[in-house]
Amino acid sequence: MRIFIILIFLLISSNTFAKTKFSEVRKALKEDGYGKAIPEKFHHLNSPKATNPVSVSDFSIIGNKSIRFESNNGECWQEPKWSDCENDRERTELYYKKKPWKKNRWYRFYIYLPKDYNSIAPAKMSLIQWKRHKPSKVLVMFQHTHAGLTFNRNGDSFKDSHVVLKPNEELLGNWTEIIFNTNWHPKSDKGYMKVWIDGNLKVDFKGASNTKKGKELSLRYGLYSSFMSRFKTVFDTQTMPQRVIFFDGVKEETSCEKLIDSDKCQKLMSQSINKYDFYLYGKYDKKLKINSIMKLSSNSLK
Repeated sequence: MRIFIILIFLLISSNTFAKTKFSEVRKALKEDGYGKAIPEKFHHLNSPKATNPVSVSDFSIIGNKSIRFESNNGECWQEPKWSDCENDRERTELYYKKKPWKKNRWYRFYIYLPKDYNSIAPAKMSLIQWKRHKPSKVLVMFQHTHAGLTFNRNGDSFKDSHVVLKPNEELLGNWTEIIFNTNWHPKSDKGYMKVWIDGNLKVDFKGASNTKKGKELSLRYGLYSSFMSRFKTVFDTQTMPQRVIFFDGVKEETSCEKLIDSDKCQKLMSQSINKYDFYLYGKYDKKLKINSIMKLSSNSLK
């Protein structure tokens, strides 16, 4: 009888923690109408030992399902030429195919960070990022920081900068709509980037939005923790807290009208912005400092 009970417990446990298949995640994203944002696979550096890295959730704002990402202490992995474990990183992400930069791109994401989200600032947390290839370098990231949701033109490719998009008081516990438009052009007189948060223009940048060597790029999103030792040092711990985020309504198109309805497009395109809230990132800041956010002109974004 005791052996029978143990077997039943093991069966229940294995079903409870059974990992979600990539096909289930792709189906849930497709049901929301993902347009050209067709996911290719789980990121190859997601840990196969992770408890519940990517799953389909009934908690949603678009349709009936969303994608839940969970990252726990020690859930890192390696490949022949790179190790997240040895390079102060952990991740659980979806990966998208490489694409040429030559077309105008419109992207939409809904993200939800729970009210009790465990921030790992001042360690870096990328929620959405695009990388160019050959060589592989980051272009831009949407990050979570002490300042909240920030837009990072990454130091791999540009002058590193962080624009505050939504403070934590408004971000945590609420769905946030991100709309991002760019043509990924490497020329300063042709490139541009625009970001709207919950329908409000937050970034309107004109200038190089790629590098001449960046002919292909790829999207990935979820939870990508890096420089975790900064968190461990500041908070005197060796354990990273559990991190959870939900993504919904992820979509990519070649025009605003294909991404959303035309009336909303007109409202978005009629807006302008002259000043940004810049976050001055501190590697070992324990919390947001009063002088860490500066209001600067849009010309300050390079």
